[in-house]
Amino acid sequence: MGYQVFNVGETILLDGEPLSLVTPHGVEKWIEKGVRHSHRYDQVRDPRDGRMKYRCLYEVEGKDVPFVLVNDPGTSDGRVVLFDDKPVS
Repeated sequence: MGYQVFNVGETILLDGEPLSLVTPHGVEKWIEKGVRHSHRYDQVRDPRDGRMKYRCLYEVEGKDVPFVLVNDPGTSDGRVVLFDDKPVS
């Protein structure tokens, strides 16, 4: 199954629907609180070098909008976390 990914201004869209953002710390909090979630990886083009990379998408039980993993803007650039190779789940 293929997904269409667009970056429209400051909004990231997946198949025409907006994505929410979550930091690694946010995922840790979900785990601590027992929030049921799953994750998967899809491929996107890195706007900085033009190469295809992987990003992590989370789905949280009871939420309609998926979350994309981003760096913490307080300690980093706040960009979407991109992996050169697909991480082993």
